[in-house]
Amino acid sequence: MNKRLAPLAIRLFFIIALLVSQNSLFKGVGIISAQELVSLQPKRAIELALQNNEAVKKAKKVVKRAKANLGVSKAVYLPQVGLTSGYQRQKYGDIDERDYLTRAQISVLLVQFGEIPKGLDAAQEQVRKAEIEYERVRKETVHAVRNLWHDITFTQEEIKQRRAIEVELQKKLKSTKIKHAKKRIPFLSRLNTELELSEQQLDLNKLQRRLDVEIAELIRLTGLDPLAQVVLSESLPDDDVTLEAAVELSLANRLDLRDLQGDIVRQERLVVETMWNRFPELSAEARYKDLHLLLQQHQQSQTWDAKALYDPAILDRKRDPTSIFETDPRTQGGWELRFNINIPLYDGKKVANLRSVELAELERLQLEYVEKTKLIKVAVRRDYREVANAKERMEIEQKRVKIFQQQLRAIEQVLEEGTVEIQGYRGVTLNDAFQAQAQFTEAQRIYYQARRDYAKAKEKLRETMAWVE
Repeated sequence: MNKRLAPLAIRLFFIIALLVSQNSLFKGVGIISAQELVSLQPKRAIELALQNNEAVKKAKKVVKRAKANLGVSKAVYLPQVGLTSGYQRQKYGDIDERDYLTRAQISVLLVQFGEIPKGLDAAQEQVRKAEIEYERVRKETVHAVRNLWHDITFTQEEIKQRRAIEVELQKKLKSTKIKHAKKRIPFLSRLNTELELSEQQLDLNKLQRRLDVEIAELIRLTGLDPLAQVVLSESLPDDDVTLEAAVELSLANRLDLRDLQGDIVRQERLVVETMWNRFPELSAEARYKDLHLLLQQHQQSQTWDAKALYDPAILDRKRDPTSIFETDPRTQGGWELRFNINIPLYDGKKVANLRSVELAELERLQLEYVEKTKLIKVAVRRDYREVANAKERMEIEQKRVKIFQQQLRAIEQVLEEGTVEIQGYRGVTLNDAFQAQAQFTEAQRIYYQARRDYAKAKEKLRETMAWVE
């Protein structure tokens, strides 16, 4: 008995092992091919875009580079330490002379007065401009995410609504085929229903392809895995802002105004700095042994540096030719004082003209700021009114869709049920049905576009206000 059961048990064992291995294999394949499902909220999508978008990263690197250049320009304000060495050897007959000197140099800028050096001023401007550009790229990225969010939301809603219409049309086509088979309606009526269904399916296919591209663009902006499946968990909240608040926000957030304000502050400083051209040219040096106090003027600028310099000799040997063994160390003994001054008496109105140049530029910037402020106020008012216009147009197109839909259904009812009497629809023909169908399809298209235009108008107002909250 056991001998008979043994082959059966072996077979069952192999079958179970095979099933277990196949199940494990399928599970492994499922894990490998499964795509990550990512549920995004608007705030999280914006955070990811600001972290991962290449345009934002590049702008940030530009800021880093500008700050590094500023650090190079400011390096002179930190202690400077160096080492200087020299060696010389020469031989005259039996006398071999060797000369070598090594000094340590430590200098510290004590104070600087006068104009800001041109190199430092340029580096500071580079940092300021780079930071403003970085903020501009960040704002553009936020607006791009928001616009794309609107597009995806409306595309999904339109797909949902058109799928519901598609289901109704499929039911209608099924009923139409039955009625046509029973000779109750003409063949053209059936074709009209098939045409209507085909139009809806074509629009659905277009929307599905459009949604695929929009999701891919959102993934690119946020830096997500290209194979991830993205689901929008919520839509953007509506903005509730008055016209007065919109103007205030624009004046507070606009980067071009901030840039102009920085230009004006810098130009005010340049106007004041022209007075340093009347200051006498000074240079001085005081030394006690190895310690120096220096007052130097920069070339081609009205900037003076007062610095301390200490340069002791740490290895100083000079061979004395009268003796093989004795040396004569070189030292800086005693003290020394030097002072030069040059007082300009008449400069041919150079300083007055320089001041006029800088003052005229300052007044130009101030006028440009006033003009820019006025233009922004007008732009905000215009975009604010455009939002209201787009909203009214959207509501009108929504009513138009309902009217054409009811008109189409009434004509179809009259044509299908010849005995039905509806006021205003007597004597309708298939041509009326075809025309009503075309009007309804066009009204749908215009309505969905009006919704997108309304969303774009709101985002355009946000961009004019530079509002990313």
